[in-house]
Amino acid sequence: MRKFNVLILFALLAGFAVMAYAEGIPEKITIDDCAKKKAAVEFSHKAHMEITDCVTCHHTAEGLTAENYTKMEVKTCSSCHVKPEKAETPICSSSSKKKNPYHIVCITCHKETKVKNAETKAPTKCTACHPKPKKS
Repeated sequence: MRKFNVLILFALLAGFAVMAYAEGIPEKITIDDCAKKKAAVEFSHKAHMEITDCVTCHHTAEGLTAENYTKMEVKTCSSCHVKPEKAETPICSSSSKKKNPYHIVCITCHKETKVKNAETKAPTKCTACHPKPKKS
């Protein structure tokens, strides 16, 4: 009986995820606002939503979920991190792992994930997220 309940719960959650994407949550995201020195980063928004809470990345949208995003203001990272209003706000034009907000959040999470599961596909090397241009 428990297995059946778990399957029903999983099916409901999967249904909510599909509905959320149908309503406008992007499946893939390209971060190109600060792509001056390195190539833009494209990643699966859907895959990240399956493994972490929305507020992990959208930290200014307290309580944000896939179910309530249409009722909230969900700012892009670049709205605060391209030209920060406060000196202490990380700026995305920095390549530093300690000053670039993407590097701070993404690399930290990916490394922590690797420690927990060495088989994970979470990239930790620069070229894994910033692919080198293809030679023509």
